[in-house]
Amino acid sequence: MIMKLENIYDYRNADGILEHRAPAILEEISSILNDQSKSLILGPRKGKQQDISAQIQNYFTQLNWQKEKPLFSFPSLRYDLLKNNIPIEIEIGHERLVYAVFFKFLADYSNEFIPAGIMIVTDNPTDLGHTWHNSLESTKKKIEAIKKFLLVPILVMSIKP
Repeated sequence: MIMKLENIYDYRNADGILEHRAPAILEEISSILNDQSKSLILGPRKGKQQDISAQIQNYFTQLNWQKEKPLFSFPSLRYDLLKNNIPIEIEIGHERLVYAVFFKFLADYSNEFIPAGIMIVTDNPTDLGHTWHNSLESTKKKIEAIKKFLLVPILVMSIKP
């Protein structure tokens, strides 16, 4: 199935910050996620999120994104993708896993290593065969629930496979 950037949730002006600091990187992300030649193979069992995440990672690494790069603040933790100081986390697995992503972004943002974080999520979890997959709406609800404490700007981009 062809991958397409469907929606964006811009928390704490992440889009404006990234547009100012790294406009070429932001454009590159959009072009990768909207490239009609790039598709996701869902396989006979929909929802194998690790396989889907790896496919997305590979599309980015073709354009010199580094995968599985250590956080600046906690080298034992890793970002799915990193280019310059812009991290991307592909979070299409179980929706409860986003809290670890928030912590990663917050740690490096608080120490002034990153200007913002980017998450790639699914737009509609049933597209991947399950209702428990992380989605734009579930991520937004979680961010809004902890907005007094989550000070890092995050750009959440949803894809539709």
